[in-house]
Amino acid sequence: MGSRIVVFDGDCGLCNGFVAWLLRHDPEGRHLITGSGSDVGAAIVARAGLPTDISKSTLLLWADGEVLLRSDAVLAILGALPWPWRALGAGRLVPRGLRNRVYDAVAVRRPRIDGDAACGVPPADLVALWRSRLAAPADL
Repeated sequence: MGSRIVVFDGDCGLCNGFVAWLLRHDPEGRHLITGSGSDVGAAIVARAGLPTDISKSTLLLWADGEVLLRSDAVLAILGALPWPWRALGAGRLVPRGLRNRVYDAVAVRRPRIDGDAACGVPPADLVALWRSRLAAPADL
């Protein structure tokens, strides 16, 4: 498995919570992370030919030189984790249109979903791990 970089909105409590969850459940360190406002995040969006503001509302996964969006990204991330989370990757069997409607329904409500008051700041117990998993330009 090659480079896998999760691009997330660092100003979103739900996104930060997902990344914290991911770091706790990815013991092999298969996923690197980067905020949507970072140079690495911007480079991924540019390489994928996507609108510059997409990562402020959509989770992206850069995997082996290709970008996955929305439910495809979430399911690919889950599918690369150890059991039992890997089993959730089977959600790819659900038609993409339906999966993305669910993703969009959550995304449109995310500003109202409580997250950490200090968005963009990792939980205290994850600071070292969070920093060690930050993607660098060389990871592209």
